[in-house]
Amino acid sequence: MRKISILTAILVISCFSVVYSQTNNYTEAELGQKCDSIIQEGNLLYRYEKATWVFSDMYMNKPEMMETATTYLTYEQGDSIKCILIDKEGKCCFEVSFIETSTPCLVRHLYRDLSDYEDNLLNTRTKILRNIVENKYEVTTFEGYSLNWILLPFEKGYKLYAINGTQKAEEVPIGNDYLFITNKEGEIQSWKKFHSSLIPIDKGKPGGKHFHSHLKQEPFISATDICTFKLYQNQVGLTSFGVYSPALSTYFIYQLETNSIKITKDLDDM
Repeated sequence: MRKISILTAILVISCFSVVYSQTNNYTEAELGQKCDSIIQEGNLLYRYEKATWVFSDMYMNKPEMMETATTYLTYEQGDSIKCILIDKEGKCCFEVSFIETSTPCLVRHLYRDLSDYEDNLLNTRTKILRNIVENKYEVTTFEGYSLNWILLPFEKGYKLYAINGTQKAEEVPIGNDYLFITNKEGEIQSWKKFHSSLIPIDKGKPGGKHFHSHLKQEPFISATDICTFKLYQNQVGLTSFGVYSPALSTYFIYQLETNSIKITKDLDDM
């Protein structure tokens, strides 16, 4: 029995090693394509969240709206991002559209039913969040921070991201971020936590650099990294940050000015 147990353990370890090495064996072109898709997703998350920030500022100073508002919804419509405020009756009472992230292109005070698409998005988000709570997924919040949820439809269903928000000055709240992937019915198929904890970037010296490391099971810089950095980078005076991947023995350095990722094995090459 002892020999069988040892043999089984060896086979399991060997299989894991093969799968792991195959998963993390990328060509330079594949790494570039992967980074391009991460930037695209990070940019979309940023557009959603930045629009939501501006939208929130527009209605939170209006007591008559705050008295009846219960929630909001942000979604992509054509080439714009639309935010709507939903009241206690489940009606839309205020909507704003953005093409540029900080400047509304359409502002409407109105009172209408939700469209079928909006109603489905709202119900799906509610269903996923209820599932997360009821099934006790290991989602953590920290004092002084809030989790902001961003729902992105895609061809197979939905992606529900969670990133940190904070009112703390001179900080980028990197870390403690999540992704839940569901089918078209909003049933969770998989989920992951990008970082093991909250690892905020504090304001450093002008021209300084910041790096953090990822877990081996998360070998790339993440879309949540990029989104959060773009939202808060002006608070810390940085224009780039880097992620070290132990799985790939590689640095991924995001550069805000060019909205690009530099891939390198050696920081001396930078």
